[in-house]
Amino acid sequence: RQVSKSTHPTPNTQHPPNTQSPKQESDSKTPTSNNRGDQGCLQLGRMVNPYSMKWLCLPHGFYTFLPTLLATLGWFATLTEDGCNYAILEGAMVTEITTNPDLPFLEVGLNRYREASLKDDDTWEIDYNQLCKYYNEDIVNIDGVWKFSKMMSFLALVFAGAAVLLIWFSMCFIFSPNTCKWVGWELLTATVFKSLSYSWLATSMCRNNSCSISYGAKADIVACVTWFIAGVLVLLRYPSPKQPANPSPNTNATSSEPSTVEMPNIT
Repeated sequence: RQVSKSTHPTPNTQHPPNTQSPKQESDSKTPTSNNRGDQGCLQLGRMVNPYSMKWLCLPHGFYTFLPTLLATLGWFATLTEDGCNYAILEGAMVTEITTNPDLPFLEVGLNRYREASLKDDDTWEIDYNQLCKYYNEDIVNIDGVWKFSKMMSFLALVFAGAAVLLIWFSMCFIFSPNTCKWVGWELLTATVFKSLSYSWLATSMCRNNSCSISYGAKADIVACVTWFIAGVLVLLRYPSPKQPANPSPNTNATSSEPSTVEMPNIT
């Protein structure tokens, strides 16, 4: 018996040649987004942690620049104080603190003081090259108003520092409306605390002598104004976040969705 051979043709397992030109091939690897800033932030986020939150450049638009800049300026204004340049003290307390009857005034602060120096033209000026000195509590009465003012100043730095740190994250992460409210109320709370720190001018040392504001108090005024404006801007408007660029067909669509920074609802 003769065995007939199969007449079915064998399938061609070879792949067709790649007819795509080098230019088209390079174009297909290029991200479809035209926003190179977003792609740069996304790549930076993957470099830091590929499984963490995805980054975006200015997801809430340029509106967030203004409150961020104002809050940061107020924070740096408070950091420029050296602790002994809050006010100028004149009166009998100057002699009691320094035991020098010739000194006409001192530059005082919440924690320390600085003595004036006599110049060649017989004028008294503050030499900022001199180190600040701590108060002698046996002579200076650190009363309750003084302690309250120091506590308010410290709390203002804490709340403002947390708000400034958090608002800078809005440059790369999407914030929920509740998170923006947290930032705004922190800035306004810092403004209230810093305003209450001016109660230091009502201490017994200033009541019995003459105290006029100096650089430190003026820097605190700048901080209060900038924090208040920044807090109002944050609370008045929630800038809608922009959506990230459409992912390429070869990537997982859910991998490019940005995470949202969510805080508890405080309303």
